[in-house]
Amino acid sequence: MTPPRPTPSHRRGAAVRQAVLEATTELLATEGLEGTRIADIAARAGVHETSVYRRWGTRSKLILEALSHRLDSELPRPDTGSTHEDLTTFFTALAAFLATPTGRALARIALDPQDDDTQAAQLRGRFWTDRLDRAGHLVRRGIERGDLPRETDPEFLLEALAGPLHLRVLQRGQPTGRDHVRRLVDLVLAGARSALPENHECHGT
Repeated sequence: MTPPRPTPSHRRGAAVRQAVLEATTELLATEGLEGTRIADIAARAGVHETSVYRRWGTRSKLILEALSHRLDSELPRPDTGSTHEDLTTFFTALAAFLATPTGRALARIALDPQDDDTQAAQLRGRFWTDRLDRAGHLVRRGIERGDLPRETDPEFLLEALAGPLHLRVLQRGQPTGRDHVRRLVDLVLAGARSALPENHECHGT
C-alpha cells in the first residue's frame, strides 16, 4: 500500500534536497522510471512541486542526482593501507548493494537508456564518469604508494572489476561474497602488474 503523502511544507536548503532525493530513489525502486513523476516525488517528499523544478530543472537531472547520491552513500572508499583490500571492500559493498531490490532497480535505470533524449544521455554519461572518478581514487592512491604500476589506467581497471560483478549479480543472479570479489581483484591486479616493463618494480599489494 502506498504510504500517506505528507502535506507540503516550507523546508529549505539541505532538508529539501535530502527529502526529494530520498523520495526519488524510493519511487524509482517501486514504480520504475516511467512511474517516477515530479508531482509524485514532490508529494512524497512533502515539498511543493515548484521547489523541485526550481532546484533541478528537469526530471532527468533529478533522477541522475538521486542515483548518484544513493550509490555514493552505499559504497565506502576505504583506506586500509592496501590497494587490494581497498578494492575488495569497495566491490564487495557494490555487489551487496546490487543484490538488493533497490540496488537492482536503480542499476537497471542507470544502465538502460529508456529515457534516451540528448540531455538524458549526457546526464547518464556524466553519472558513470563521476562514479568511475570517485572510485578511481582508490586506484590512483595505489599508484602513488607503489602498489600499482605508474602506467595503470584507473578507469580501465575499474571497468575490468565492475563488468564481471554486474554480469554475475544482475544478469545471472549468483551470490557474490567477499571471497569471490577477492579472487576477481587478484586476477585484475595480476593482469595490471603483468603489463609492466621488465625493469619496473611494483611494491606489495
